Amino acid sequence: LLGELGRRGAAIRVEQADVSQEEALAAVIRRITTEGPPLRGVVHSAGVLDDGVILQQDWSRFAGVMAPKVQGSWNLHRLTADAPLDFFVLFSSAAAVLGSPGQGNHAAANAFLDALAHHRHARGLPASSINWGVWSEIGAAADRGVPGRATLQGLGSLSPDQGLEALERVLGVHSVQTAVIPASWATLVRASPLDRAFLSELLGEDAREADARSSSVSPAEAPALRIQLEGAAPGARPHLLREYVRELATRVLQLDPSEVLDVHQPLNEMGLDSLMAVELRNLVGAGLELNRSLPATLVFDHPSIVELADYLGREALGLGDGEGGEDRASAGTGDLGDLLDSIEQLSENEVE
Repeated sequence: LLGELGRRGAAIRVEQADVSQEEALAAVIRRITTEGPPLRGVVHSAGVLDDGVILQQDWSRFAGVMAPKVQGSWNLHRLTADAPLDFFVLFSSAAAVLGSPGQGNHAAANAFLDALAHHRHARGLPASSINWGVWSEIGAAADRGVPGRATLQGLGSLSPDQGLEALERVLGVHSVQTAVIPASWATLVRASPLDRAFLSELLGEDAREADARSSSVSPAEAPALRIQLEGAAPGARPHLLREYVRELATRVLQLDPSEVLDVHQPLNEMGLDSLMAVELRNLVGAGLELNRSLPATLVFDHPSIVELADYLGREALGLGDGEGGEDRASAGTGDLGDLLDSIEQLSENEVE
């Protein structure tokens, strides 16, 4: 943003302060009001990331991410409440609208920005919160390779020029909250647990009709891979599932499709982090169109391609172990009463 202003001939003065520290920010604003032209606008674009699945999060990691967003935006709001501002722009995130695996702290922090914009609007103060999608070329997301992984889920990315054009349009319409998210919505809904009703107006008529058709399909009309697995000889099933998992793992890891992966090597040793593990789990479930959710710890509990594929065939699809062992889908047909009795004897901790 500063670079674009510079190209347009604007005089730029830079001050450095932590927006989450009220005294330091107040000193900057005092210098602006006493030494410079009148303050007429605020763009809050500060933020840090500390991603991790919820089991790896703690309060200190939430506090670190929320400080520049929550405390920083609130400080700016309070310290400029009496200034005759033309605009007060908050750079929020699509994570606060769509959710984002591994970014519970980031989603919560940006949801505060959205709420603050509505609070200011209710008080008659200028405010625009923008739920940005992924930017390419610049920023933390680009540095972390997010645009490439987001493409797998149906999300596109914004170039800096597209982002500035969108910012100009938002400022022109004075919208309180706007989501700027390039996406293939039908792909995004299929690849994630998003509520179809929430996004129905974005899916388009063709996608809605496809959703309606898919919801009326009988259980026997399984996806192509499911049909292939069920029709295959037991000994061939492990290979089919391993190839399926290997292809998805290659995509999530952003590896060359021609690269041969060691199906016995733990995926985390190949560079799979906790966020990628969640992405892989979601893609696996969406591709198999399972009737139940896969465990959140799926890839941690079954870290290699072989282990993951074997689990899917045995537990998720009920196809048996594929090596002549007992088909677990048909096992356990003994006395249901004994089973229920054994469940009732479990403590609450054992049930969890």
